[in-house]
Amino acid sequence: MERMRQLQRKIESVRLELDEALLQRDKFDSYYQKSTELDKLIEEYLERKEKVNI
Repeated sequence: MERMRQLQRKIESVRLELDEALLQRDKFDSYYQKSTELDKLIEEYLERKEKVNI
């Protein structure tokens, strides 16, 4: 369960970074990298959540 909480915190952190990158009009590569990182974290979170519910 601790890993799930860590993932939740990291997802929120990266989401805020992504929002800030958009507001600051960062280069596309930087924005894309943050977006990809967020996608991977969400995917890992969902996979772990699914395993717990099985």
